[in-house]
Order: sequence, then C-alpha cells, then structure tokens
Amino acid sequence: MAKQSQKDTDTNQKNSSQEQHSLSRSISIATIIMMGSVFLSRLTGTLREVTLANLGGTSGEMDAYVAAFLIPELLNHFLAGGFLSVTFIPIFQKYLAKNDHEEAWKTFSNLITIGSAGFALFLPLSVYLAPYFLSFTGLKTQDPQTFELTVRLTRIILPAQMFFYWGAFLMAVQYANQRFFLPALSPLCYNLGIIAGGIVLGPRFGIEGFAWGVLGGAFIGNVAVQLPGALKVGLEYRFRFSLRDPEFIHYVKITIPLVAGLGMTFSNEIFFRFFASFLESGSVASANYALRTMMILVGIFGQASGVAFYPYLSRLAAEKAYGKMTELLNNMINRIALYLLPLTGIMMALAPQIILILYEHGRFTEESTAETVSVFTTYLLGAFASSVCILAARPFYAMQKTLLPMIISTSVSLLSIPLYYLFSRQIGAAGLGLAASAAMTSQFLILYTIWGKRYGGLGAVKKEAVKLAKIFLISAVGAALCFAIRQQLESFIISDLKRVQAIFICLAASLPSLMIVFLLYEILKLQKFKDSIGGLLRRRAVKNSA
Repeated sequence: MAKQSQKDTDTNQKNSSQEQHSLSRSISIATIIMMGSVFLSRLTGTLREVTLANLGGTSGEMDAYVAAFLIPELLNHFLAGGFLSVTFIPIFQKYLAKNDHEEAWKTFSNLITIGSAGFALFLPLSVYLAPYFLSFTGLKTQDPQTFELTVRLTRIILPAQMFFYWGAFLMAVQYANQRFFLPALSPLCYNLGIIAGGIVLGPRFGIEGFAWGVLGGAFIGNVAVQLPGALKVGLEYRFRFSLRDPEFIHYVKITIPLVAGLGMTFSNEIFFRFFASFLESGSVASANYALRTMMILVGIFGQASGVAFYPYLSRLAAEKAYGKMTELLNNMINRIALYLLPLTGIMMALAPQIILILYEHGRFTEESTAETVSVFTTYLLGAFASSVCILAARPFYAMQKTLLPMIISTSVSLLSIPLYYLFSRQIGAAGLGLAASAAMTSQFLILYTIWGKRYGGLGAVKKEAVKLAKIFLISAVGAALCFAIRQQLESFIISDLKRVQAIFICLAASLPSLMIVFLLYEILKLQKFKDSIGGLLRRRAVKNSA
C-alpha cells in the first residue's frame, strides 16, 4: 500500500514537472514570436522616426505632428481601446474552457457593437471640439500656425482610433487561442503605413502625409490583417446590443478602474506632450524622439514578455496557483534584468553616438542631436522599471483585480504631475524623462511589493531584490567601462565621417563592456558565461530570423 502511494506521488510529481516544462516551453515560444514581432515593429518604428527626423527635424511642424496624438490617445484610453487584451481575454477564455463557443462569440459581438457605437458618438464630437481641447496646451500662445496645423492633423488621425478598437478585439480572440503571429504583425503594418504616407504623400502635403499614413496603417494592421486570423479561430459576429447583458456589466465593472485610472504609460504619453508644449520650439519633438528610442528596449523586453505570458498567467489564476504565478513573475523579471539593465547602462554611456547614428541627417541637425541626447539619457533611467512594471501589473489583471493597480497607477501619475512641472521648468525637456523614470520606478516597486506580500511571501520579494541589486551594480560597472572607452576613442579618432566613427565607437565600447558584465555574472553565480552569450545570440537570432 505504501509502495503504491509512493508510486502515485512520484507519478503526480512527474506529471507536474512535465506540465511545468510544457508551460515554460509554450511561454518561451510565444515570447520568441512576440520578441521578434516587437523587434521588427520597433525597427520599423525607428525607421518611421528617422523618416520624420529627416523631413521635420525638431521644427514646429514636428511639434504639431507629435501633439496631434494628444486627443486620440485620450479618446482611445477612455473608451477602453487599450485594455481589451487585459479585460476581455479572461472573459472569453472562461467560455472556451467550458467549450461554450456560442456564448463566447455572443459576448464578443455585444462588446464590439456597444464600443463601436461609443466611438461613433464621440469621434465626431472630438473632431469638432479639437481646437477647444488643444487650446489648453502651450501651442496656441507660442505659435498660432503650429496650433492650426496641430488641429488639422488631429482631425485626420482621430478616426484611426475606431480601427484600433476593432483590432484589439480581433487580436484578443487570437491571443485567447494562443495564436500570436498575425497580432504580432499589427504594429509592423501600422509603422510601415506611416512611413509610406510620409514618403508618398510627404512631398506634396508635407507632414500631413504622415497623418494620412497613420489612418491607413491603423486600418491595415488592425483590421485587414487581423480579420483572417480571427476568422480562422472561429469568429462569429452577429449584431447584438445589450447593455443588460451580465458579461457586459462584468466587463464594465472590471474595465472602469482601468479607464478611470491613469496608467503610467498612458500618463507619460499625455504629460510629455502637454508639458513640452510650454517649452521652447522643438521640445515636443525632442522628447518624442528620445522616448521612442528608449521604448525600443521596453518593447522588446517588457511588452513582448507581458503579452506572451499573460494568457498562461490567466490560466494559472483560474486554477488559483498563486505560488506558480509568483515563480513565473520572478523568473520573467530576472530574465529581463540580466540583459536589459546592462544594455541600458551601455546605451546611456553611448547616448550621443546612438542619437547621431539614428537621426542626424536632413533637418535633424547637430543641435537637434544635443537637445535629444539629454532627454534620451533621463528616459533611459526608467527603461527597466517601465519594462517590468508591465509584468508586475499582469498577475492582478489575470485575477481580474483591476481596482488596486488602478489606485496605485493613478496615485503615482497624479503625484508625478508636480515633478513634470518642476523638472521641465528647471532642466527643460530632459526633466520630462526624469519625472517619467521616477514615477515608473515608484509604481513598479509598489505593485511588486504588494503582490509579494499578498501572494508570494515577502521572502520571495527580498530574494529577488538581492538578485536585482547585484545585477544593477554589475551593470553600473559595465556602463562605467563603456563610458571610459568611449571617451578614449573620442580623443584619438578624428574622422569627417561622423556616422562611421559613431558606429565604430559603439561597437568598440559596448562589446568588451558586455563581456565584463557576463563574466561578473559567472563569478557571482547569477548566470553562466556561456548561457549569457547564448541568450544574447538567441535574441539576435530571433531578430535576424524575424
């Protein structure tokens, strides 16, 4: 009897181990797909910014283009377009788990119909009231022509928010079925649409060409490409408009905290546009270039990981496997820290070269580079926190506990407003990055500590904190070495080919710095040297194959 009991225990442990291995493998595959997607989308996003820099530099026209996204961002936020993957997937997966596909698609149909009706009402109002809303920024008093251009561009971009809303649903049903490929193409198509608009229409319409590209790219990436994928997983849409539907009421209850809250990602997009509009001409554009470049890191490490592991986290939440959720969260944070922290330090050390390589041509002058570098450096301070904050909120969302993250993110966002004001007044556009980094770091620490205290035990949090501290110190050593090598090379290398020189300095300074970091990981038993190199090569392979 005892032998049989032991045999059953061993079998259960083996099955559990196999299940854990299968889950880890599935998440790894999904993460690789999303990392490849995010890398390509960030690459095309960078090409988009390079094209914009070439044609607009840090001029008033570019200020107008960047500021034109202010109202669309607000509309998308308050009509829940940005939260569908968080709030709709658990509802949809609940019916899939019961094999009740009919009810799943009824809920889908009802939510997409009601949301579309909301956009049909608020879009025309936003177009009409755009001049009134934008008059609260500093653009109207500083430059009336820039203000008028901002209004015109805003009105072109606004309808794209409807396509984002539809696309969010079409992608959510694919995520719920662990289909990641077509959703991964959405941002790529969007960025290519903007680039095409600028190249094709730019010579005739100027900066307006990019705005029309936004509209076209949003439709192609979110509707035209996603519809076949949704049909493949069984899309069934029937017109349904029921405000009394229990699932709609539940959806509203869990979504309102997200909509009412001011998430730091959303707040940063709004705050930098608003506060930069009161600074000297070109500040909005400089802050935008710096933020977009920093977000390459956040996209590849934070957003890709967050999207990939959320459906699995949602499944563990349904099983109330809180220990596994904490283990999974800590594992993801640790993986990100091992690579993102040293890369961030190296990018800070090489900030002048990076901005020069990417943007300095056409109307983006040497002065534009100097203005953007200072903002880029301060935004990089918050790159890691921005990435892992995405992950820290996901366990709460998976459990459909949206109120607590809302309270935390809103409180931090509101408290950051004085920082944005003071820092931007004291040190200019660079203060925007400093305020954003301070706020995002605070939000991550609060969310992560609360989760650890409630579900993972403070012991797990303290253990992870020790690891992160070691990785941070090692990354600082790597950054200092990189900075020292950069300074030496700048002293000895003189070339008329500034971009070639900058590329050489980046390679010559970053590679030995990374090797030192990986060697210190081995010495402190954080990660074996060959695993560090292997992980770096796998990421590069993902990028190249994608």
